[in-house]
Amino acid sequence: MDIFKVIGVGIVGAVIGVFLKDGKPEFVIFSVMAAGVMILIFVLNSLTDVIDAFNTLVNKTNIDERLFSGILKIIGIGYVTEYSAEVCNDMNCASIAGKIQLAGKITIFLMAMPVMTAFIDVISGLAY
Repeated sequence: MDIFKVIGVGIVGAVIGVFLKDGKPEFVIFSVMAAGVMILIFVLNSLTDVIDAFNTLVNKTNIDERLFSGILKIIGIGYVTEYSAEVCNDMNCASIAGKIQLAGKITIFLMAMPVMTAFIDVISGLAY
């Protein structure tokens, strides 16, 4: 991921939003969302490297593949939740953002239980 592209798109989106705020405030949200979507596309394109690294780890170990996929899903839920909450904050909907974050935390907690169980099984298997 080229961080300079991300920074450039973010700054351009913010500047366009500032200019639109005085003349056409109803279009500010579109400029902010367009910049956010472009940044998200840059980030998602670079996630293939992370997924490949996880697959390499899975292939090198004897740990169940579901454990690694669960961890990857938990990380993804955390990022998507944070991104969605920040979009809501950008639109001055802090209460909705808080509810999104709460739902994300509960979802992560629920998804972490099988991962924790698998880790305990692996650790208890090493002890014997």
